[in-house]
Amino acid sequence: MTKKTGKSKSRNKDQRHLKAVPSAPKMPLQLVLNHRVVDSMAVDFIQWHATEDPDPAGAFECLELVKLFLTAQHAINGSSSATALDSESVEQAAGAIAASLDPDETDEAFDDVYFALHSYVHFLEATGRWSGTDAAYEELHSALGRGIAAAVPPLPVIQVPDLSDAHQDAAFNAMPLIQRATSLLDWIGTGKEITSTGALRLKDIEPAAAAVGVQARGKRAASRAVPLFDLETAKNQPETLLEVGTMHDVPVLREIWSALVGANLIRLGSTKAIPGPEVAAWNSTRIEERLDIRRMLSVVLLVGVLTDADPVWDQEAVAGTLLAVLTYGTTNEWMPVAELERMASPDLEGALLQDIDLEDTELEDTALEEIYASFAALQARQKLSLLAELGLVEAATDYRVSPVAIQCLDMAMGFFNLADEPSDATESPSNVIALHGPSRTGSPPKGR
Repeated sequence: MTKKTGKSKSRNKDQRHLKAVPSAPKMPLQLVLNHRVVDSMAVDFIQWHATEDPDPAGAFECLELVKLFLTAQHAINGSSSATALDSESVEQAAGAIAASLDPDETDEAFDDVYFALHSYVHFLEATGRWSGTDAAYEELHSALGRGIAAAVPPLPVIQVPDLSDAHQDAAFNAMPLIQRATSLLDWIGTGKEITSTGALRLKDIEPAAAAVGVQARGKRAASRAVPLFDLETAKNQPETLLEVGTMHDVPVLREIWSALVGANLIRLGSTKAIPGPEVAAWNSTRIEERLDIRRMLSVVLLVGVLTDADPVWDQEAVAGTLLAVLTYGTTNEWMPVAELERMASPDLEGALLQDIDLEDTELEDTALEEIYASFAALQARQKLSLLAELGLVEAATDYRVSPVAIQCLDMAMGFFNLADEPSDATESPSNVIALHGPSRTGSPPKGR
């Protein structure tokens, strides 16, 4: 069974889709009967659809779009069928619906119709209601898949390499993330004082930063570092001591500290940060325990990097760009570093530093989309620079996920709920982009 996925859509937009093709004064008898056939399946379809979407409104909207499609198809071809759809007129009928809408809604209308038909056709086949031939079903399935592929570019399935424990142990021990985390844990020792917000005191920022290879010191009323460029600045100007008002403005330190807390290697009390319950595993003589906790630290850090948001950014665009680069980085179709740099137009760095409010600029929608895409590429590049600094990604000429880190990326993907819409309380890139390609059954990727 597949679920209709895609961009988040409000109900009023669905209503505009339903009004796209006006009803004729008198519907042809065949079309009337086909609409009744669709209506007669409503209860069964809602139950079938509920295994992935318990809200019956989604199933009703899907069936209404199917009836709209049948109306458009009948108007074009003079005939229609509720249980054996004609693949040859799918694009033509969907195009007729989309053409009746505002141009800005055309792409979304195509997405709606293709996803609704894809779900409906799977229902027909799964419940034995498909009345066409097997060949016709496969042809329709392929036609719908092409439409869905245009809306949801599939990403490759992550292939985790089979590495021996000894190989993984050596690779993790050589990874800068593990080395710097060990140094930070050694510095923390039996505990360090923290503020009421769980951050290190200003006096301790300099030695903590030094433990992870960054030169920074705490200073009251220090100007906040620019999030996009602080890591590159720290690397390109090693003689410059970064002054910050909080440890959370120190690149590398903030990510490693958060990952250590998330992996239970550090426990935050009311006044002190102390070693967490997993420290014993970190220093264990048993290789299995060491590997488990090193994987977990890497997974927590990846999840943090993937979900970290800044108010300036369109987080969905950033996550989509970053996930695409990372997933292809597990294959032999790597994203060239130069290509991402091209996408991240250098001219936009000045615009960001000047804090330009794009919402107030008088730009065409297409120009705004290009700017936001470039901004997304800029932040994705910064995040990839961090992951390369920590050894999870190799970024010489192409972005490649380190072999021992591929399993960690695959595990990090499992932390995201790909099927649900984002809640009011939580926003996650899991609702942005497909993390795996289509299944062998041809179902569309669950995500966008």
